[in-house]
Amino acid sequence: MHDTFLNQNLFKSIVRLCDQHSIAKILVLTITVHTNSHICEQSIREYFADQNSMLIDDTSEILVHKKEITPLTSTIEQIDGEKIVLATP
Repeated sequence: MHDTFLNQNLFKSIVRLCDQHSIAKILVLTITVHTNSHICEQSIREYFADQNSMLIDDTSEILVHKKEITPLTSTIEQIDGEKIVLATP
């Protein structure tokens, strides 16, 4: 249950960071979660799909590292993505 809130907060933070840095599609996402967390690549993919987000697709690489960090927290280590390119007239 608590991982549901963590997944939700991760989603919000990732979307916000992508907006701030004009990332249209995530190529590589690396996060760290507590060793007892149920957050995994599949849960992240499912959450983004449930939210109808186009940031993550089948080609996105998602790496989830499990370490002894504060429970119910995560660290976004890396977001590598394709930038939004605006056409100029």
